[in-house]
Amino acid sequence: MFTHFFNRHNFQRCISKYHLLLVCSFIYFSACHEIVCGNDIQTPAKAISLKEAIDIALERNPELQSMKDQVEAQIGSLKQAGLYPNPVINFLAEEMPTDEIGLNESQNQVSITQPIITGGKRGLAIKVSEKAKEKNEFERDSFLLSVIADTKKAFYKVLAGQESHSVAKETEKISKDIYESEKTRFEAGEVALTNVFRAEVEFSKAKNLVSRTEGELQNSFRELQTIMGIPEATDFDITGKLITTPMELSFHELERSMKNNQPLLRVSEKNIEIAEAGLLLEQRQAIPNITVSAGYKRLSQEDADTIQFSLGIPAPFFNRNQGNIQKGKALSRKAKNESMSVYQQMLFELKKNFNLYNIERRRLIEFKNKILPGTEKALSLITNGYKEGEFDYIDLLDTQRIWADTRVSYIDVIKQLNLIIADIERLAVIKIGK
Repeated sequence: MFTHFFNRHNFQRCISKYHLLLVCSFIYFSACHEIVCGNDIQTPAKAISLKEAIDIALERNPELQSMKDQVEAQIGSLKQAGLYPNPVINFLAEEMPTDEIGLNESQNQVSITQPIITGGKRGLAIKVSEKAKEKNEFERDSFLLSVIADTKKAFYKVLAGQESHSVAKETEKISKDIYESEKTRFEAGEVALTNVFRAEVEFSKAKNLVSRTEGELQNSFRELQTIMGIPEATDFDITGKLITTPMELSFHELERSMKNNQPLLRVSEKNIEIAEAGLLLEQRQAIPNITVSAGYKRLSQEDADTIQFSLGIPAPFFNRNQGNIQKGKALSRKAKNESMSVYQQMLFELKKNFNLYNIERRRLIEFKNKILPGTEKALSLITNGYKEGEFDYIDLLDTQRIWADTRVSYIDVIKQLNLIIADIERLAVIKIGK
């Protein structure tokens, strides 16, 4: 029954079919892999918004998670501060005869000892822990604002980088068209060879600008990825717009918002409260705690049962916690001075950013209303006039260069304005614009 299988011709035919089946299977599974996994080049990049970038940064930032853990740890400290000391149970066997080891002839005593905390020290310890927990929460909120501001600034840099790169490519196209036009005109004998050389130099500068803006854009993307917690090469794009119509701000409203909402100021206030509560606790430590003990004692030889009671009060002759009280007073003064320093520093930063905001806002309005329309109109007139022979080639190159520099400067003003807005929002804890 196996003669057909061992026939040489049939055996070779089976082997050939087997090879063909393997090849077809490889092609099929390779095609399935391409369909399922896709191709990195052909897969469109996911465009994320500013809100999504902030959400990712807040979720992936390890230091923010560390601060959340610190809050949880302080909750445990608060719970521990509210616990009362455990009582101590004592068993004592005295006067035990050496010739009879046991409890029958000894004096046996069982007692319980309980420390009594006096002077409200337990309540003050709870208060100190509560203030410390609130301080940690405000520190977490302050860092959260910093992460949001850093993400916004990195996001704005990418948006501005994209705009600058677009301007550079547009400048390259204009330079290329002029260069090709000058070559054609030179071949027709209409212009000198120097015009072609100059056009070629400007075209090379434009290509250089494209390369530089592309590199800056890549660096901005890497900065954003790092802040978002995804420093590895991730295929994504961003979508959004820079603020180009800044509103007028009131410094008094910003200062009031900072005073009421800035968590870093709340941190300094909590430091004062912690220091004052700690000082009061150190002062109360001078009041000694009481140790109460009660027990039962069996007098075996007398065959009698007795009850014992004791009260222990330390005599504060030498140690009245003087050193810690002095330390607490110094820490209280230190916390108040640091609080004033923090407020003055933040007020200075707010004033500085407010002034920079007004400067960049005025510059932006000037660009939009006068400079940009003027350079656009000048470039159009010079370009058309040069074609008609009304203007010299140097005029065309100068106008083109001024147009490109103006567009780049305009984008830089917008970028700086948005970076300042992010800092003001962080300091004043306020939303500016839409």
